[in-house]
Amino acid sequence: MRKIDPAGVRTDFHDEIVELIDHFRRVASALSGSPNELGDLSRLAETTFLSAFVSFERFLSDLFFAYINRDFLAYQGDLSERIQTSVGNKFGAWAKARVAFNSKKHVNVPELEGILDPDGFNLTFSNAQDIRAKATRWLAAPHRARVHSLSNHDDRLIDTARAIRNFVAHRSKSSKDIMNQKLASVQSAAHNQNLGRGEQHVHNVGAFLKAVFGGQRRAELYALRLQSISAQM
Repeated sequence: MRKIDPAGVRTDFHDEIVELIDHFRRVASALSGSPNELGDLSRLAETTFLSAFVSFERFLSDLFFAYINRDFLAYQGDLSERIQTSVGNKFGAWAKARVAFNSKKHVNVPELEGILDPDGFNLTFSNAQDIRAKATRWLAAPHRARVHSLSNHDDRLIDTARAIRNFVAHRSKSSKDIMNQKLASVQSAAHNQNLGRGEQHVHNVGAFLKAVFGGQRRAELYALRLQSISAQM
C-alpha cells in the first residue's frame, strides 16, 4: 500500500520557501529607484510573509497527514477514546460499556482523507502548544518525537509569526495588540535575533518586515526560520 513520505513533505516546503525568497528578491531589486519603492517594498514584505506562513500552515497539515498515514494506530486510539468519552457523557456508563471501536491497521490515502479531513479542509493548529498536543494524541512515538524536538524558541517563533499573519490578514486592534505582545518576547539572547521589536509598538507591519539585517530583510528571516523549523519536524 502506497504511503506518503514525510521527507518529501519537508522537501516540498523547503523548496517553496527558496522559490518565495528568490521571487521576493527579484521583485525588490526591480523596485529599486522606482517612485513608489518604499511603499511597494512594505507591501511586498507583507505579502511575502503572508505567503510563507500560509505555506507553513499547509506544511503542518500535510506533515501530520503523512505521519498518520505511516502509522494509523495512535490516531485511532485517540478517536476511540473521544468516542467513548462522548457516549459516556451523553448516555452514561452502561451505554459506554457497549460501544465497540473496530480498529484498522492500514488505510489507503483516499480513505484517510475522508477520516482526517471529511469537509475538505486542511488540518489546523491554533498555536505551537496545539501542535505538540495533537502530536501527542495522534502520532506514533518516532514521529511524535520529531515534533516535540522543537525548542521553546521555535514555539515562540511559530506563535509570533502566526500573530503577524493574523494582523496582516485582519488589521483589527486585537490582532495588533496580540502581535505586539508576541513581538516583545520572541527574541531571547542569541535566539530569533532581529525578529522582535524594541520598546516601540509596531504599527506599520510592512515597514517592520522590510527592515534589513545583514543583507536580509526581516520577512526573509522569518521565512528562513520557518524553513529550519520544518526540517526538524
